[in-house]
Amino acid sequence: MPDPSAGDAILSSAAFPHLAWTTGRHGHLLWSNHAWLTYTGAEATQGTVSFVDLLQPEDQHLMAVQLAQRVPFELELRLSDKGGQLHWFRVHGQPSTLDGGPAWVFTGVNIDDLQQERQRSAQLQSMMDASSSCIKILDLDSHLLSMNEGGMTTMEIDDFDVCRNLLWLDFWEGNTRTMVEDALERARRGEHVSFEASRTTFKGTPKWWHISISPLYDTEGRVHQLSAVSRDITSTKATQEAVAALDAFVAFSEISGASTDVLLLAQHAREVLQATLGDVTVAYYTLEGDLWKCRVWSDNLAPEIVDVLTAGIPVTAPSYAQATQTLQPVFVAGWNAETQGVSRTEQYNAAAFYPCVVDGRAQGLLAMGIQKSGDLTERERAVFRSVGRSLTLALERADVAQRIDDQRAELEARTRALEGFATLTRDLTLQPERDALFRRSMELVLSLIPEGYALYYQPHGEKWCATAQVGHVRSAPLQAAIEGGFPVGQTPSLDIPCQTKEALFQDEYDCTRDVEASLVQHVRTVASLPVVVGGHVHGIFSVALFEPRPWSAADRAVLTTTVHSLGLALESAQSVVHLAEERRKLEAANEELEAFAYSVSHDLRTPVRHIVGFATLLRKHLGTGLDDKANRYLTVIDEGAGRMNTLIDAMLDLSRTSRLPLRVTPVDLEILIDRVKLDLRPDLVGREVCWKVSPLPLVMGDPDMLLQVMENLLSNALKYSRNQNVATIEVWAEEREWDWAVFIRDNGAGFDPRYGDKLFGVFQRLHRQDEFEGVGVGLANVRRIIHRHGGEVSAVGLPGQGATFGFTLPKP
Repeated sequence: MPDPSAGDAILSSAAFPHLAWTTGRHGHLLWSNHAWLTYTGAEATQGTVSFVDLLQPEDQHLMAVQLAQRVPFELELRLSDKGGQLHWFRVHGQPSTLDGGPAWVFTGVNIDDLQQERQRSAQLQSMMDASSSCIKILDLDSHLLSMNEGGMTTMEIDDFDVCRNLLWLDFWEGNTRTMVEDALERARRGEHVSFEASRTTFKGTPKWWHISISPLYDTEGRVHQLSAVSRDITSTKATQEAVAALDAFVAFSEISGASTDVLLLAQHAREVLQATLGDVTVAYYTLEGDLWKCRVWSDNLAPEIVDVLTAGIPVTAPSYAQATQTLQPVFVAGWNAETQGVSRTEQYNAAAFYPCVVDGRAQGLLAMGIQKSGDLTERERAVFRSVGRSLTLALERADVAQRIDDQRAELEARTRALEGFATLTRDLTLQPERDALFRRSMELVLSLIPEGYALYYQPHGEKWCATAQVGHVRSAPLQAAIEGGFPVGQTPSLDIPCQTKEALFQDEYDCTRDVEASLVQHVRTVASLPVVVGGHVHGIFSVALFEPRPWSAADRAVLTTTVHSLGLALESAQSVVHLAEERRKLEAANEELEAFAYSVSHDLRTPVRHIVGFATLLRKHLGTGLDDKANRYLTVIDEGAGRMNTLIDAMLDLSRTSRLPLRVTPVDLEILIDRVKLDLRPDLVGREVCWKVSPLPLVMGDPDMLLQVMENLLSNALKYSRNQNVATIEVWAEEREWDWAVFIRDNGAGFDPRYGDKLFGVFQRLHRQDEFEGVGVGLANVRRIIHRHGGEVSAVGLPGQGATFGFTLPKP
């Protein structure tokens, strides 16, 4: 080891903390200081050890290159310590000579801490570059100093140099610039500030940002820079807006299903549009005369514009007229306030109109305007259409609900009128008093529609005369005119309903129409209704009111119902009188007819008895001298007299059936059938009869009369089926909604259906006497008994195929 110079003495002292060593030309160790020995644990041995071996393989190649070049150098290398652990050193090499030969002098400074800091910085930078948030470093004046790569991508910046050193504050406009400026000032004072704002990227893409501005401190604790982190929250904001819009739509759906308040529905439609589309202006109009008047508007609408819109926009304004006429949405790009006829709206660039069509006409108009440049986007149009449709459906539901309410009010009014009229006519049906009927009808109407008077006019000659009046007309001259009558054909309020038979409702009465105007200046509303009896106008029911009162559906219902009921009552009264007279005549005729039938039947018995008696005496007188022809003649006389007695008995039975009162009690038809079958046993001798009797019901009726019905029908069935080898007689019943139907079917001779309507007539027969005996009264008796019970009779049959007879009895 050579003697060190003064510098060598410093390097070799224990006070020098860094490594120092010298090598030969190829790196073999010649000398090392105390720090080297402490770090590597090996002393320098002349020319035997190469320090290059302590380096990593990749560093060894780098060192060999530098040694070969013989120029000063500085490298950062990893050098093994005595434990084999690697550490980073910044190695400085200086070529030198020693003993006349080439040599190297090296120093090594440990840079492990610096290398770790570098790694941390690189990791942090990598994380910053990978982040999609835009991380910017600003000076205190907000000049842009740096930006991460991920932020450049998010902000759509291809080269940071285009914005380097630009003022970040200048990227903001309007109210947002003021907010950013305030945040920068607070950050300069050491505050951390966060806020949300919208701003387009460098390439014009609109986005929402969450921005955090923080102070950066120097080593002395002073704020010397600012960091601004902008995180893209466009999707989150869109989700929030979508949720808000959905909430608004849900709220709109709920209120539209529960409310019929049109303006409240329009307010919710406005809220939905603003929640969904943001900075838009919304208005809702209703039509009043020739003007669309604004009834609902956004809070962001300027007061001077509100004054214009609420005063009304003419229906001829282009966009308003187009929406009203086409009944379709209208979208206007490049809004021109002067051309559109809507003053003070110059700041708007586009507008939309949606006609709310109910029952084929626009009952409302939803409008929306935007101030941003350009036209409405497809999304804005779609949302506007959707809200317009929803509002229209809500208005339709509200219209239906209102109609239902009106109909309910009308029904209630009609019910009140009917109840009142039923009360006032209850005692007038059989003892009609027309004057009382008119008066009570008018009192009823005025109790439901007060503040007026009512008159009932009837034509007498050439004048309409008031035959009934309720209420004061508040004018003596008018009362005198009423009492004098009005000319027919010159009083439209009475003539028109008389001619048309239709009610005439005048919401605003024209005082010049019927009489001198000065007489009816105080009359404001009039209704005139014709009272129709038997298809003819009986009179005119007139009501006049002193206060303006448009005739509502409920008012009309009260009047039309009362007047219709009055006509029915008058018609009923006429019918009652006529019916009573007809009933009296019919009862008298029936009594005379029945008395005549009884008298005739009774009086006929005497000559019949004489015929039978003298025929018997003649037969005895002739005795054995009676020849065959005379005997046959006398036999015909006897048989004719017998049939005559039978007819007389039948007529008496028929007359008795009409006169006897009904004794209605429960009757078991099965018991009646059994009794009749028992009574008919003599007719069954020598015959084979098959009875098919189904279960029969318990009915209400006169048991004796119903027994006659069953006797007639069953005896007929037996009689007309006697030519059959086996007579089959079926009896059954069918239950119907209002009555029981009972049927008797036989397999006998039947009848020609063309003459079936004659079966139930008195003395009507469809078979000859020599075929089947009888007088043709039994079925007539059946019909009369069943009719008295409130039922009907029927018969169905074909020649040679039997017959089915039936009758009905009402259920109790």
